[in-house]
Amino acid sequence: MHRRLLTVIAVTCATVASAAIGAGGAGAAGRSDARAFTTATLAFDLARGRAGGRAERLGDARRANAATCLETLRGAPAERREELSTLYSTWVGAGYFAEDEPIFARWVRALKRVPTTDPGLRRARAGLGRQLTTARRIYAQGRRFCTPVEAWARAGWTVAGRPTPVLRLRKLARLTADPRIRRDLSAAARMLRSAGGQGGALAASVLREGIDERDERAVEADAPVVTLLSNVG
Repeated sequence: MHRRLLTVIAVTCATVASAAIGAGGAGAAGRSDARAFTTATLAFDLARGRAGGRAERLGDARRANAATCLETLRGAPAERREELSTLYSTWVGAGYFAEDEPIFARWVRALKRVPTTDPGLRRARAGLGRQLTTARRIYAQGRRFCTPVEAWARAGWTVAGRPTPVLRLRKLARLTADPRIRRDLSAAARMLRSAGGQGGALAASVLREGIDERDERAVEADAPVVTLLSNVG
C-alpha cells in the first residue's frame, strides 16, 4: 500500500513537471512567433515609408483631377455633401493605395509564412487578409472622380440617382468597421508589444492600424474640393 502511494506521488510529480516544461516551451514559441511578426511588420513599415513620396505624387494628381469639376460640386445640395466627401477622400486615397497595395500584399504574405500556432496571431493575420480584400474593393473607384459626380448632377442629386461608386461605398462601410478585426489586431498588437522584442512597440502600433489609407493622408484641408464640401452653409 505504501509503495502504491509512493508510485502515485511520483507519477503526479512527473506529470506536473512535464506540463510546466511544455508551458515553458509554448511560451518560448509564442515569443519567437511574436518576434517573427515584429520583423515582418517593421519591414512592411519601412517599405511603405520609402514609397511615401511616390504615393504623395499619385494623391496630388488625383486631387488636381477632382478640382476640375468644382462648378458641378457647387450645385450639390447640403444633404449630399457628406457622401461626396466620402467619395472624394476614397478616390484620392485610391491614388495612395495604388502605390501601397503591393506592399500591403507582401506584408500579408510574410505573416502567412510565419508557422505560428498562436490563435491570436493567426486571427490577426486572417483579419489583415480580409482588410486587404475589402480595401481592394473600396479603392476600385474608376479613373475620374468627376464622372460619377457629373452623372449624379444630371440625375438631379436624387437618392435614386446615386452613382455606382457611392452605392458601393455605402455597402462596404460595414466591412471597414468590423469590430472583430479591430479586436483581433489590438490583441495581437499587445502581444507584439510585450513579447516582440526590440521594435515590438512600433510593430504593435503598425499592426493596430491595419490595412487602410488614413483619411487625414488623403484629405488636405486647403484642397479646393475639401474647402467646398466642408462649407454646408
